[in-house]
Parts: sequence; structure tokens; C-alpha cells
Amino acid sequence: MIPQYLDAAATFASATITECADALEAALRSGMPGLADPPREFMELPNGEMLIMPSRTTGIPTIKIVTIMADADGPPPRIKGVHLVFDPVTLAPTVIMDAAALTVMRTTAISIVALRALADPNSSTLVVFGGGPQGSAHLDAVIAEWPITRAIVVARRPERAADVLTQARARHPHVQIDLVRSSDADAHLRGADIVVCATTATEPLFADPGHDLAAVAVGAHAPDVRELPGALVARAFVAVENREAALREAGDIALPIADGLMSGQDIDADLLELVRSPAPRTGARVFKSMGMGWEDAVVSALLSRRHQSGIGSS
Repeated sequence: MIPQYLDAAATFASATITECADALEAALRSGMPGLADPPREFMELPNGEMLIMPSRTTGIPTIKIVTIMADADGPPPRIKGVHLVFDPVTLAPTVIMDAAALTVMRTTAISIVALRALADPNSSTLVVFGGGPQGSAHLDAVIAEWPITRAIVVARRPERAADVLTQARARHPHVQIDLVRSSDADAHLRGADIVVCATTATEPLFADPGHDLAAVAVGAHAPDVRELPGALVARAFVAVENREAALREAGDIALPIADGLMSGQDIDADLLELVRSPAPRTGARVFKSMGMGWEDAVVSALLSRRHQSGIGSS
């Protein structure tokens, strides 16, 4: 049997982010039939790193192998790789999928799952840090689910995000979408209801604005780098995908702990707990996403089914 192949275009076209979020939420509510997954592995390369993410939690064996270039300004795409799906009985490979596209869809979808439990349903102002594929996907997905009337895209190099902004304005003519430089971000955070951090930053992107908001951070994936200010995380209701993984890999959590601003006990919920018991919609609410193999497995199963049945969403 020849494995089904989904390139980036086919992957993106097979389902919407909302549909992927629905599948992830359903999987969380129903429980997972397989065994717990081993930690993902990191391997340093001369000009970046390789991540290996195996999963058996859903009952379908999968593995994602991606490379990430160290130079964020290098030739795109920065993330490259493949996601493999195997038959649970014969263990033969059945699907090969573009890993970069899958990662964008999975990451954005898991953010939406968390924000459904964290964000005020009447949220109208969105701030997105990052003008790349993750930032663009989060912009579209949040606008699709909340009554956003104003969105601010914050970019370190606004000129490189100009095309993203033009396309976003065309897709969302009812939303005022502005592009600002990173150095001007703090002034635009006043009144933000939802904040998304999807960057390659190693230090906090902004100072704690001090008001009620829901924030998700998806860009950093090492214990010594972060996107969120420690003061915000320390005062927030904090949710993570998995406590052990967050303490091991997430600088947005580990660094405030190291700074004495909080402890591991201050993590309020993992993703399963969050879905089953949403957080209070007041105060600061933070979700730190690291990305997990079972999430890739759930989303890739949906995408391959939709592609095979010819029900692509675009």
C-alpha cells in the first residue's frame, strides 16, 4: 500500500482551524485509548535543531520529524519536515504529511481550544505578536470565533509582514487591522482582550499591561527563552498542556519560577482540566503551548480523512 501524501497546500485545504479545534476538544473530552507518549527529543544541528515527536496516545502510531533553522531571518520556511502516520494493526505507514503546515494548524487549533475556556466571549480587541505563518493563522482563527473589531499585528520587521497585513485586511474587511513595530507594542496593549505570542523571541515581548486579558504563548519551546513577562504569568490563572512538559521545556513557566515569582504549584490547570472546567473569565489568564505529539495525531487524522473524502474546506 502506497502511503497517502499531503503536501502543504493539501494539508491547509483539508479542514479549517475551527474544525481542528473541535476535533482536539472532542479527543480531550472522550479520553485517549493509547499509552502515554515519551518526551519529544531535541537534537542540535550546526545551523538549528531537529525535533522528534512520537505519539501512541490516540491509539494510532505517529511521528513528526522537523528541523528548525536557528536564523529566524534565513530563507523560509524556517520549519521543515514530515509527519508520518502508521496503521495500528499492520504498523505500515499510511500517511505522509507536510509537518510545517500541520504544525501551524495544530498549534493554532490548540490555542483556540484553550481560548474557548479562557477568553471573554465578548472579546473585541486582539493583539498578535508575530507576522509569520503562526501569527497569520492565529489572527484568522481568533477573528473567526470572537467578535473582534480591532486587531494589532506586532512585528519586529513590519516591512516583512506587509503582505500578511494586506491579505488579512482583504479577508476581514469588517476588522480594523493595524501593523506596528515591536518597540511600540506596549502602547497598543492597553485594552487588549486577547494576546497571542507567536514569535522567535527569547525575552519577554512586552511589559505586564496590568489589566484583565487572555494570553497564549506558542513561539518559545526551550526552558531558557520566553515571550511573556514573568509578572503577568505570576499573577495569572495559568494553564498548560502538560505540567511535567511545561516545567521541563517551557521558559514562560520555568523562568518565573526560577525568578521566585511563582512555583510549580501555581500552574492551575492542564489542558484536559481546562476543557472540562473553564477558568474564571476575569483577571489575567495565560495558556502556554509547547505542542504535543497526540495533538498532531488528532489533527492529522482529521486532515487525512477530509482529504481522502474530498471535502477540503478551500
